[in-house]
Amino acid sequence: MADQINYYQVLGVSREASQSEIRNAYRTLAKERHPDHPGGSAEEFSLLQEANAVLSDPNRRRQHDEALDLAHAADQLAGLNLDFGSMEDELSDKRRERESSGPSLGERLRGRFGRKEEDPYESLREEARGSRRGGSGSRIRGRYEVREARWYEPHYFDPEPITLRSGAITFAAAFLAFIAIGQLGLWATGAVETGAIFAWTRALAPFMPILYTLAGLVAAYFAYRTAGYAALALVFVAALVVGGQGGPENFLQFVTVGIIILLAVMYLGNRRDNNARR
Repeated sequence: MADQINYYQVLGVSREASQSEIRNAYRTLAKERHPDHPGGSAEEFSLLQEANAVLSDPNRRRQHDEALDLAHAADQLAGLNLDFGSMEDELSDKRRERESSGPSLGERLRGRFGRKEEDPYESLREEARGSRRGGSGSRIRGRYEVREARWYEPHYFDPEPITLRSGAITFAAAFLAFIAIGQLGLWATGAVETGAIFAWTRALAPFMPILYTLAGLVAAYFAYRTAGYAALALVFVAALVVGGQGGPENFLQFVTVGIIILLAVMYLGNRRDNNARR
């Protein structure tokens, strides 16, 4: 592992350390090794920043752990002198012996009672479930702590990649929603004659820009939660189609404002988290 930097050792924490332990270790060491501090070092401080950035991001931390495991396995193999031919012969002999004698007692018992292999990460999942009930807003994916996204934290959503099916559903749902709110806008503004049954819609005319904006925001919210930024683009295309085919006045502009509001909320949320990690 000579060429692989262990960021856990850089911060002086274990591989099972939580995000709060990593953050506290980084802050403590950063004060000691800051270039402006006596005895500090710009190189060590830069390495601390890099370690904190990697271990604070669940995806980058997972990749770092995999790199450590591969480096450790490579070191182990480099120190062994294996005779693969003899090992293959030995395994073949044992397999033939096992096949001739039938399943072992342990295998028969496992097959009879359906004994499941113990999950080494079950204790971590239990701990995460307990933390979630306590309101910490996190969950465990494997052995990694991942922030649980609440409905008002869209920047924490982890949408699946868009597919043909999810894209078609997203576009159709947004298109139908915009058709409905657009028709309501036409009735409210008097652009289309209505019967007595829809006369009440005239009272909504002053509020239609707000309703258009809310429609764009809600459609963008659910689209992003379903399939990410690609679905947002489909929502805009649906608004473009409805607004350009005899839709209400300023319909497209206000729907676009709703989409921009969602993007602004996600941007501010990510910026707040980045500032909190420093």
